[in-house]
Amino acid sequence: MTDHTRPPSDARADAATDRSEPLTDQSVDEEPTTVLHVEPDPRSAELLDTFARRLADRVRVRSVDRFADALDAVATGVEVDGERVAVNCVVTEQRLPGGSGVELTERLREAGRGLPVVFYTTCPGEESEAAAFGAGADAYFEKGSDRGRYDAILDRIRALVAERRDRDPTARAASTPRASGTPGETLRSEE
Repeated sequence: MTDHTRPPSDARADAATDRSEPLTDQSVDEEPTTVLHVEPDPRSAELLDTFARRLADRVRVRSVDRFADALDAVATGVEVDGERVAVNCVVTEQRLPGGSGVELTERLREAGRGLPVVFYTTCPGEESEAAAFGAGADAYFEKGSDRGRYDAILDRIRALVAERRDRDPTARAASTPRASGTPGETLRSEE
């Protein structure tokens, strides 16, 4: 299993990279984490969602299959239980209809979005990995369907989101999306 992540900046992130200590310290009071999974393959999208529901407390996955849909979802939020909520983390494939994971990451960084971006991709190799990190990705995983891989991805997502929340308490207000067509209506943020 390839798990390439940037060096963690706190103890929670250290636990995410050390498989002997799974991240399980999310408190009941902590808000859920909403993950946008950008994945053109419906089976892969379903697997991440299934593992998140089984393995990760308070992590919800919503999937889109196109580059443009990902940009829209980050800007306007995703629907969860009848409400539109902000995205806390993006997990992307490298190859996307209408663009690439690298282009998506670049667009999010150019827009000043501090969202963590995790690659979970069928594109192995140092060039693909370097391009992802060069664009601003926070982690890079090669695809596989073993449980350990999903444990690692979900632990890394939770660590990245927790680090962002700790580092920037104003991230909640800054990332709350506005619904298209309803000026001034603030949507509930899950961050």
